Amino acid sequence: MEIGFPESQALEVDPVVPVGADKQIGTKLPGKTGKGTPLQSVPDGFSPETLPGYQQAKYSDISWLVTHNAMSNRAEGWWFPNQSYGMTRQLNDGVRGLMLDVHMIDGKPFLLHGSSMLGSVPLKTSLAEIHAFMQKWPNTVITLILECYAPATVVQQAFKASGLSDMLHQQPGGRSWPTIGEMIKTGKRLVLFTDSGGGDWPGYHDVWKYCQETHYSVKRIDEFNFKRNRGDESNSLLILNHFLTRPTAGVGLAKRANAASVLEPRLNKCEQAMKCFPNFVAVDFYECGDTPQLLFKFNRQQAKQQRFGKASAK
Repeated sequence: MEIGFPESQALEVDPVVPVGADKQIGTKLPGKTGKGTPLQSVPDGFSPETLPGYQQAKYSDISWLVTHNAMSNRAEGWWFPNQSYGMTRQLNDGVRGLMLDVHMIDGKPFLLHGSSMLGSVPLKTSLAEIHAFMQKWPNTVITLILECYAPATVVQQAFKASGLSDMLHQQPGGRSWPTIGEMIKTGKRLVLFTDSGGGDWPGYHDVWKYCQETHYSVKRIDEFNFKRNRGDESNSLLILNHFLTRPTAGVGLAKRANAASVLEPRLNKCEQAMKCFPNFVAVDFYECGDTPQLLFKFNRQQAKQQRFGKASAK
């Protein structure tokens, strides 16, 4: 199947080249010896665990770096990806939230976006990857936000098989979120949200009972705003969707969206505009622009303002 786009939009799509020993077609990261400018890596030291007062902060006090369509990445050969690297690399770089799309293929749950022709991976494979990271780094707290087209029971089985069920935090409705230190102490360091089947089993939270979000269908920088899309305005957590799609994601688009001149004022104005703190900042190609550094700076400001550990209803 051929996928065509208007000529005026074609430059936003990254070139497609062979990747891997099997010559599977996909978008490939330029290497140090290859043509083009290599994508930058995230500098060390921008993970939230290094924030002052990290363990005293409530889960709801931190602005977490989230990757949009985290499974769809160049390094593993996906077509028209939203990210450059696989999930382990994302987590190693300080990403602490993953947006994942779950679909059924031949009776089994897979991660894919749009069509399996563009790339797919078994859900159990990705959950095992996340489990391995969390086992290696016991001070990390991870959030998964699922766009789910699989039965809740099937997803539950996958989480049990991966070992992640034992790490799931269960948040009572209307209660304040625990501190990071409390989550580490209990070992319940994984927060799971879903848009389908939430509440069907312990730890499987209905995302729109806990979160609200900004609009995600944005083509230009000047279209970014603070209008609420899904989720009630009384919900205590906010997903700040901060990515451009024209007609697909692209590195060039991400560089513009993630630039300090765009993202920093949006972060600083968000809470006043929406009456809700930006807990999850969802981006494409997180290493482009200044996203990790800006979020670290933003979270340090919260710590300096003594937001961390302050009594609140969130």
